Amino acid sequence: MKVGLDALTLHALKLSALEYVDKLLEYRLEGMQYFSQAVRELDADTRREFTRRMAEHGLYLELTGAGVNPGKSGKSIAEMVEPWKPLFALANEVGATILNTCFGLLKERTFDSPTLQEQIALTTEVLTRLAPIAAAHDVTVTMELHVDLTSKELARIIADVNSPYVRVNLDTANALGLLEDPVEAATTLKPYIYSTHYKDSCIYLTDEGYNWQGGAPLGMGLAELPTVTQILYEAKPDIHLNIEDSFGFIPIPFYDAAFINSFPDLTPEALVRFVRILRKGEALVRAGVHPRPEEFKDADRATILASRLWHNADYARRLRDKIEGRSAG
Repeated sequence: MKVGLDALTLHALKLSALEYVDKLLEYRLEGMQYFSQAVRELDADTRREFTRRMAEHGLYLELTGAGVNPGKSGKSIAEMVEPWKPLFALANEVGATILNTCFGLLKERTFDSPTLQEQIALTTEVLTRLAPIAAAHDVTVTMELHVDLTSKELARIIADVNSPYVRVNLDTANALGLLEDPVEAATTLKPYIYSTHYKDSCIYLTDEGYNWQGGAPLGMGLAELPTVTQILYEAKPDIHLNIEDSFGFIPIPFYDAAFINSFPDLTPEALVRFVRILRKGEALVRAGVHPRPEEFKDADRATILASRLWHNADYARRLRDKIEGRSAG
């Protein structure tokens, strides 16, 4: 396993591509998932220098892809596929092995038209069309667990596409945003996991439902990262742990009937287990371990996340070394 960075973590610093390389070296990270649009906007000389420096230091590179769910856009399957075509060539040029995408966010779950199932069918067809293009370029398309689909829904999409070039990016904390235990989500998706957004989070009840935090210091949230990371290692021993951290929250409409009814796989037993996780999160917030919404308002996000990355990188490396050492022993 290699410990790297999801570039979104330091986005508030407004770094250039070459400055991102400097940050990887500063934090002793081994690669990153970076913005494809930022690479496309580089002039030819800078793009070559970026590629050279990444290779010189043995740093891996993943890129963001385009969308796969037409949603309410009215776009056809062909129109969704078209923006991907130059991205595969770009990935080959700069040495990226992965293009990451996602279904959307939680709002897509309650669309009247197209319904969730209709969107899933369209997304599956887009990914099926992308699979042979990805294979021709030897680049893997990863679908992120993104507070949009449950682990079971995402697993069914990947199984239906049935290509080794369409896999899963497991965000290790996003399951908490959709009523799931991250360990259960990782277990469900284990056969398809290919990369990660390596993250922790806290959730807690509110008058409207519950809040899901976009990030937390690794090991201080509710993601049970030692267990999840062991699953990641068993799924793909050379997987990239792309540290993703953010400062803020998303309100989850836990009490909304349309939202709850969008989870046909949710059993009473699973819901009870999830409520127990919510109670743990409430205790952490009451203890001051995680901030309340009002504390996010005036926070210096850039400084906090850059500082927290020292802890996150050290935590991920130590846990990685422990798991790999235990396996070797």
